[in-house]
Amino acid sequence: CNVLEKSFPQKTYSSTNQKNLYQKFIASYFSVNDRLTPNCVVSPADTKDVAAVVGLLSKNSCQFAVKSGGHGILTGSSNIVKGVTVDLRGMRSVTLNKKAKIATVQPGAKWIDVYDSLSPLGYAIPGGRAGDVGVGGLTSGEEELTPNRVVLGNGTVVQATNVTNADLFTALKGSQNNLGIITQFDFVAFESSDLWGGTATYDKKTIPAQIKAFYDFTKNIKNDPFGSLIFVWSYFPKTKDITVTNLYEYTANLTGPVKTYPPPFKGFAPDSAVGPPIANTLRVTNLSSLTGELNSPVELSNLYASLTFTNDLTVLKEVVKILSKELEVYKKDGFFEYASILLQPLPRIFSDRSVERGGNVLGLDRYHDDNILFLLDMAWNGTQYDGRIRSLADQVMGDLTKYLKGAGALKDFQYLNYAFEDQDPLGGYGPAALSKIKAASK
Repeated sequence: CNVLEKSFPQKTYSSTNQKNLYQKFIASYFSVNDRLTPNCVVSPADTKDVAAVVGLLSKNSCQFAVKSGGHGILTGSSNIVKGVTVDLRGMRSVTLNKKAKIATVQPGAKWIDVYDSLSPLGYAIPGGRAGDVGVGGLTSGEEELTPNRVVLGNGTVVQATNVTNADLFTALKGSQNNLGIITQFDFVAFESSDLWGGTATYDKKTIPAQIKAFYDFTKNIKNDPFGSLIFVWSYFPKTKDITVTNLYEYTANLTGPVKTYPPPFKGFAPDSAVGPPIANTLRVTNLSSLTGELNSPVELSNLYASLTFTNDLTVLKEVVKILSKELEVYKKDGFFEYASILLQPLPRIFSDRSVERGGNVLGLDRYHDDNILFLLDMAWNGTQYDGRIRSLADQVMGDLTKYLKGAGALKDFQYLNYAFEDQDPLGGYGPAALSKIKAASK
């Protein structure tokens, strides 16, 4: 830290140096889980700064963490104790090359920054559904990025494209920051007008019809890939009730008023078996508006755990039975803020499109069927409840895993940004993908 303070006097802070900035930094993390106290924090302004910082840290054998938006919920995911945290929030520019249709984004930006910058220009890029999530952490666990500029572990700056350092280019798509710090993302941008979407809340009695509609949506999305759906099933101890909230987005350019649900969502329309929602925010608007309403509450402890299984109606119904039983157990405890179950379609078309663009290391191209991504999301206030939360989560994940394995429906893939601390998302990519990551690290 002394070396960093000498080299970057205005950009390095700690509990004894620029204490106010240090305290604001700790409070900037989404989850209480990662509000750790590093020995010092350094905030680079550009790629040159990042390279110099990493070079110094490497030379002095210092342990360090890297923070983009700070939305990860695992302790130590983007912060550290007894080390240095590299805070990338000073690097948040968003620029657009209309001729090349490339949006260049720095890793410290949040998705709301990106959408606010591109929407007025009539463009968009694939990104996070919640505006307060950072670009760097989410994107490096995904498949849609085009990493361009990377700082390696020794401070060297390299380009990574499908032509230059192609092996690194592929391995970066899904490996988080294990191979380097990406300081510039080049996204393929597309022309975009306002889009239809929002949230729709339903009575829990609609769950059987919801599950059938969800299965059909996932099975048929290849016919109209502009549709996006997330099924959220939540229990709130304060209201002692279960609610179902669907997140709908339709990204095709629309002209004129939308008088009914777009084609992919016909199974959820008011005249369907699901019926009309109790409440909704469905409208035609821009990405900034849609993603702004999905920000999660802060100042809480959080737990995520994830798995992937085959899109099969019989399997889905049994999963719902298991989860219904588990939620009855949850109802006996009122110490947490909420427990949510999210189901997201993971259709084959996703990996097909990724392969067309150069591929990644997620290993989804192993699967020739449509799948479903499951997320358990819990939040609570008070570290004294950590053990009880962990016990509840272990029970849910254990019961689901046991059933899905027995049914032959469980997949190895675990989404890295949703994985719990004892899960192995990189191993879940498969041996071939893991070999690519290891080879690119040398």
